[in-house]
Amino acid sequence: MHSRRRFITYAAATGGIAALAGCSEDDAGAENGADGNESNGDENGGNESDEETDDENGDGDDEENLVIVAPDGDWRFDPEEITVSVGETVTWYFEAPGHNVSSHPDASNQNENPDDADPFASYEGDNHSELVDEGDEYEHTFETPGEYTYVCTPHDGSMIGTVIVEE
Repeated sequence: MHSRRRFITYAAATGGIAALAGCSEDDAGAENGADGNESNGDENGGNESDEETDDENGDGDDEENLVIVAPDGDWRFDPEEITVSVGETVTWYFEAPGHNVSSHPDASNQNENPDDADPFASYEGDNHSELVDEGDEYEHTFETPGEYTYVCTPHDGSMIGTVIVEE
């Protein structure tokens, strides 16, 4: 369900990256040169990025477009504002139970969507109180530029986020 990159991003965001340090040393051994120093070149002497390229759709946006819902149990989104390009997908990872995301105007008077944009929600239909399980994800691909304001409906007023979609 989660890619390795998302897990590493999530662990780093919550301070758990130190727990992964022992794992990364073994993986780094194959990337290190004979003297134990990292090599950024491929076997033909060219340069390659150390960044993993296992994102799901190959556009490099999985790590940057991740929003943590209720990090450390706090009633907030992290980040509270995110900027993406038209056609990119934002993923919300639910760190705690009892939350959802919605930009439906009838779910909250704080929700706003650009003209001609369909609202998004982590639930189907009009059940604005439907919650997402802890550890689950919700994804939405943004096709219309503009600014979207969304909430967690059970915590409307406390949990407000913004997605800015640029051309």
